Amino acid sequence: MSKLGQTGKIKLTVIAVATSFALTSSLFAVKAAEAASLTMKIGTPTINDTQHEWMKRFKARIEKKSGGDITVKLFPASQLGQIPRMIEGLQFGTIEGVVAPSAFFIGVDKFNSALAVPGLFKDVNHCWRTFGDPEFRAIMFPLMEKKGITAISIMCTAPQAFLTKKKISSLADLKDLRIRVLASPLEIGPLKAAGMKPVPMPLGEVVPALKQNLIDGVSSIPVLFGKLKMDTMAKNITTSSLIYFGVPTYVSMKFWNKLSGAQKKMMLTEARAVEKEVRPWNDKANAGVLAGWKKRGGTVVDLPPADQAKLASIANKTAANFIAKNAKLNGFFQKINAIVQRHK
Repeated sequence: MSKLGQTGKIKLTVIAVATSFALTSSLFAVKAAEAASLTMKIGTPTINDTQHEWMKRFKARIEKKSGGDITVKLFPASQLGQIPRMIEGLQFGTIEGVVAPSAFFIGVDKFNSALAVPGLFKDVNHCWRTFGDPEFRAIMFPLMEKKGITAISIMCTAPQAFLTKKKISSLADLKDLRIRVLASPLEIGPLKAAGMKPVPMPLGEVVPALKQNLIDGVSSIPVLFGKLKMDTMAKNITTSSLIYFGVPTYVSMKFWNKLSGAQKKMMLTEARAVEKEVRPWNDKANAGVLAGWKKRGGTVVDLPPADQAKLASIANKTAANFIAKNAKLNGFFQKINAIVQRHK
């Protein structure tokens, strides 16, 4: 072969190699871009309340701080399914995030019941102080990682209240009433022991159940009563300081493991910042709901102090019996309670 022919062949080979390299590089670049761009679907059973507000603020912060690498899509009002379906989605990685009370996750890990113990917090400030403790977060956030779920945030709601069709002036008035509750033995047990008839029910079924007289009332927080316009079905709110609900933001480990170390740190930082923003929003929203409730003809009363003490005593005894049945749960609760007591 002539030198000219050899030179031409070499040039063609170089061009082919260069073209192949360019195509491979482009393919890697596309794949890298795809890997860097993540979508985070977050669901919650409620709408237009503290949980939903947290989600909206979190979305704005994460999309800005990530430079568009993480897109957050919000699905309030159980759009991703009822709680059991959302929990399953977290574990399988089909849902990236869920904002919901920890009591819903007792079925995944019994240790979640530690936050549902009646009388654990003396008031909402005590609750927030405890939840902000780094030691508390280091224990609670990774609790379910082996089961495919971690946590990045936790909020404290307003205290539990009873919404009823019947006007309540004492604990005795609640006897035999069918009250919707979370599917938590630490809420069901005390109310049952106090003479009520607890009815575990998904939030999406509550309004129809009230309309159809399948339940007589609801145990939850006032802001939820107002945002779901339950005063069209039941007019009476009776406040109690029995339970302050812990509401974490849970994240699928399948999603969490896709994040870089810097992205994880950023997400935890922004989630904590949103907690601090939402706290005054929650207080204002709760006060606004109660004021609006009265203006629309509803009643808002406190359970008498003697009855609150009686209910708390019943609840504490029931909770103690439940925890004592499981040595590991009892040990875990004592660890959490030591942090709680530190912030009284």
